[in-house]
Amino acid sequence: MATKGAVGTLAENAVDPSKAVYVRKTYSPEYLAEQAVLEKRLLEEGAKRIRRSCERAVAMGIIDKDGNLLKKELPADMLPGADRDFGG
Repeated sequence: MATKGAVGTLAENAVDPSKAVYVRKTYSPEYLAEQAVLEKRLLEEGAKRIRRSCERAVAMGIIDKDGNLLKKELPADMLPGADRDFGG
């Protein structure tokens, strides 16, 4: 008959910070090259999405080609004093 739990107490299971071991990870050149290619691809895809969004905003007349905001009017429900309910 066991009187002690299988897991033990917090004090028994706690990690002693003075005994903590910090390991510096090293990666193979192949892994680092693969990561660099992946990061480059992600940045290129992100830039494409941003360009498409900007082109769309220019086409809709929201901004000009330099990124300056053209439309400054607000929708009716966002105007000061508008009767609106956010469902809260």
